[in-house]
This record gives sequence, structure tokens and C-alpha cells, in this order.
Amino acid sequence: MTEFSNKFVLSSSKLTDLLCYPRFSADEYQTRINELLSLNIKFVILEGPTILNSVNILGKGNEGLVLKVIDYENNTMAVKIRRTDSCRNEMENEFNFYKYVNLHNIGPKVHLHTKNIMLMECIEGIPAKKWFLSCRPNPDLVRHIVIDILNQCYVLDGMGIDHGQLNKLDNHVIISPDGLKCTIVDFESASSKRKVNNVTSALQGLIFKGYISEQVNAFHNYHNSKTTFLNLLSMYKHEKCRKNFEKILTLIRCN
Repeated sequence: MTEFSNKFVLSSSKLTDLLCYPRFSADEYQTRINELLSLNIKFVILEGPTILNSVNILGKGNEGLVLKVIDYENNTMAVKIRRTDSCRNEMENEFNFYKYVNLHNIGPKVHLHTKNIMLMECIEGIPAKKWFLSCRPNPDLVRHIVIDILNQCYVLDGMGIDHGQLNKLDNHVIISPDGLKCTIVDFESASSKRKVNNVTSALQGLIFKGYISEQVNAFHNYHNSKTTFLNLLSMYKHEKCRKNFEKILTLIRCN
């Protein structure tokens, strides 16, 4: 097993504010320690691309923190811990969405959950915005990333699951360091009741608006084809079929 210099037992003072972020409560803290133990977690590894309270973690969202952990069998995994100020009361709903999309190889694999904690696969990678900031892609790799993300969005559309936050891809897609694998994360706002807009939302963030679209368009000037993209999107929204989706991919490949 890889040795970590930033490995801490659950009772470490280094973890107190993270396990009970952002408002500490002694009772809540002990509850979360017990939940981690029930999930067979032995250590927390303070590393990752996000800095919080002067330490590195895997991620920070509006509803939870993501930490790297090691269990008693020396497996490296990740946990998502519900923030104490979260508007959601438990992790079950997000866990169930993950279980469903996992059937189609989307998202990190989830294993177990308690009220406040979800145990899942640890994805090695970088949030999309930071990936484009720190890596030096080439045109083919950028095109591969765009198509990979959109293909996963098309599958989600077909499943009737609307992610809800894919117009802001920055922290909702994790890209492997080599750029060959993209993983959609954070299904805390997902819904099976809303109209699905995953392809439409992701295309906006990839091509039309925001930092990532600026980087994508630096390699492929998709802005010049904006009208055509919008027409194809309109056709796709009217009938979400593979034929209409492929027309969008064809335009992406041709630029």
C-alpha cells in the first residue's frame, strides 16, 4: 500500500473541523466519527486539489466535503460528508441516484452510506476548470474530452435523470491527469422529475459560456458555428434520439 505522510486517525484534531464543517457540534462530531467507524474507515488522507482550512481535500461543495480515506483492509476510497449547514437531511437520495447511474458506468462507484456519509470510489483526477488551468492539452485531447462528457450526458438524458448543475462544469466533472477519462460527480441536485437538460447544459458550459468554453474554443473555434449548434440543439431537445445527438457530435468532430 502507498504510504501517506498526511494520514490521520479519525480522532485527530486535524480532522475535527472537516468532519463537522462549517459549524462544530460535539454531539454531531461524535455521531460522524461513529458513522465513519461503521463504514470500516481507519484513516483520512489530507490530499487533493481543494484547499480548505489550510489543508488539502478532494472537494468542497454546497452540500458536502469529499475526503480521501483508507479502510481497515487498506483500500483507498473516498467519503462525501454532509455539511452541517446542508439543506439536505441525509445522503440516501444522492446515494440512490449514484447507484442508478453507476449501472451505466457514470460517476464514481458508490458502496455504502449512513445518514451523513457516503462511501465511494476515489477518482484520481482534477476538477475540470483546474485541469484546463494546469494541463497543456492538444486539439485532439480537447475534442475527446468534449465528446466524452456529452456522451455521458446523452446517457443521463436517456435515463431521465437531470443532473441539474452541468451548465457549471468546473467542479462537477473530474478529468484524469492524462485527459483520457472524464467522470461526472455531485448528483446531490439530481432529479428524475425535472425535464432533462444534461446535453444542453453541458454544451453551454463546454462551448458557449465560461472559462472552460474559452479554453475549448482556443483549440476549436466552435463559436463560429454557434447558430448551427443552436439549431441542432433545438432539434435534439424536440426529439432526444441518437440520430439528432450524432449530428451535434459530427459538428464537434468537424471543427
